[in-house]
Amino acid sequence: MKRDVWVVTPTLNEAATIQAVVRSVRPFCDKVLVIDGDSDDGTAQLAHEAGARVEIFKTAGKGSALRHALKIVPTRVTVFIDADGSHDGRDIPRLVGPVWRRRAAMVVASRWTGGSDELHGDMNKWVRRSGSKLLTMLINIRFRSRLSDIQNGFRALDTRIGRDIGLNAADFTIEQEMVMKFRAGGFRVVNVPSHEYARQGGEAKLNLGRVWFRFGVVVLRHVFGLERARIHRKTDVSSTRSSENVP
Repeated sequence: MKRDVWVVTPTLNEAATIQAVVRSVRPFCDKVLVIDGDSDDGTAQLAHEAGARVEIFKTAGKGSALRHALKIVPTRVTVFIDADGSHDGRDIPRLVGPVWRRRAAMVVASRWTGGSDELHGDMNKWVRRSGSKLLTMLINIRFRSRLSDIQNGFRALDTRIGRDIGLNAADFTIEQEMVMKFRAGGFRVVNVPSHEYARQGGEAKLNLGRVWFRFGVVVLRHVFGLERARIHRKTDVSSTRSSENVP
């Protein structure tokens, strides 16, 4: 299984954490791919020294970086993980397992069942938590799902489907777009519990004041059928299991 998995992390000035992240995931994959947005703090060099393959990608936006990664990853399964140290690399086998066994096309780590240090504490985190739950509820209603977390950046997916499903987002909305287009295409998406830790260094790139409206627009366009997945068929990743939260 390890030989057919690449782990991808997008970076922009994550020198404080990137080496620890790369080293934490290397035991669980064939290769670590860092898509670096032309950092000026030495992130790319540090990632290379830690054993990652580094691609300098100057197009702005997390979504652009993830879509670029899907074009070059050669393995059957791709794992995305954030570079800030908030995820536990030891959970990768739990994410990869259902995709590898074709019981799901994508597995998203759930902070609601695994716990989070980032979504509790102050008003900004309350807004983030409440908004995330609202968007998740709308997606569950629209696509008849029972997902607990749609926005976590820590996830595993079938590479071919991710490449062909027609992703368009250039920014942080890529994560919810993935979920909606996979579901619209008839592909199974599930959650597994995974704890989210507080950022271990650097500065957060997500500014809720700038992007909250875009989060809502992306969801509503799919809820009302204005966006369609490029693939509209079920494949052998389907499963008879009804639960979408995998223990």
